[in-house]
Amino acid sequence: MTQKRLLIYGDVEMDILLKTDSAEAEAHDVKVDDISFSPGGSAANCAAIAGSLGQPVTFLGSLGSDTWTDPLLKDFCKFKVNTRYLKRSTGKTGTCVAIVDAAGERKFHSYRGVNESDPPGQPPQTLWKTHHCLHLSGYCFQQPNSRQTAWNLLLEAKRNGLAVSLDPSHLFSKQSGSEMDDLLANLDFIFPNLDEAEHLSGEQDPLKAARVLRGRGVKTVMVTLGSNGCLLSTQGIEEYIKMNPIEAVVDTTGAGDAFCGGFLTGWLNGLGLLQSCKLGCAAAAHIVTRMGAHEQAPTLSDLKAIMLRNRELELVNLVDKWS
Repeated sequence: MTQKRLLIYGDVEMDILLKTDSAEAEAHDVKVDDISFSPGGSAANCAAIAGSLGQPVTFLGSLGSDTWTDPLLKDFCKFKVNTRYLKRSTGKTGTCVAIVDAAGERKFHSYRGVNESDPPGQPPQTLWKTHHCLHLSGYCFQQPNSRQTAWNLLLEAKRNGLAVSLDPSHLFSKQSGSEMDDLLANLDFIFPNLDEAEHLSGEQDPLKAARVLRGRGVKTVMVTLGSNGCLLSTQGIEEYIKMNPIEAVVDTTGAGDAFCGGFLTGWLNGLGLLQSCKLGCAAAAHIVTRMGAHEQAPTLSDLKAIMLRNRELELVNLVDKWS
């Protein structure tokens, strides 16, 4: 049986992680205890996680012509992500400064660079015939150039019978109007965190928020809830799911992206929605115990160790059948 392929469009960038143990992280002058540089971007994180788990992934996006280009390309290669259609642009690669506090929580300062100023064009028609799901990042819909590219890709994906998933961003989730209604109605999966779900639905309760989003046309809603796992809401299923990490939490950067990569890998390999959510939670439970959004992405062996610790033997057996 031919393995199903995942197509991802979104930002690729370099994350500059500033770790502080200061109790006054919001002060005017804060002492930084450690600094690191880590490949990132919401869509790129999802691609790396899925690739690390053995899922065939093709990435659409833009890289600039600066010092970050080579390390970001090597990073994609490390996780076996297909970059044949990654556009090389004259300009600055996206960059994000993430301030990580003592509890592992983070605050982002993002510069999208060529992700917005020079997004990729439409891929060849043959690409649609060999892929089964298009995953989009909400960052793409925040500004005009990348928004048009995202819409073109979404419509072409639907014409060719692909499933479409979206990981919203904070700024994207604050948008409204007929375009948002049209977008939600075209989604098979959406992965908002609780804050984004509230902005999109007007409801603070995750279950009520998920029901509102399904009422607007999304087939399956997964609200990610940080250390509390996620809520799955779809036809016939409304269930909270959680996987406890087996090491200490050090950095929550990329947890939601890891969930997306784990979920989509499970679903494309034949797992049901509930089991795919558990795989996504396991991927998130791994990534929060490492610094960086995906540089130390989990393997299936890593996830099976987490699943076993959480007494998910049936899921381990299912994963063993296709891994």
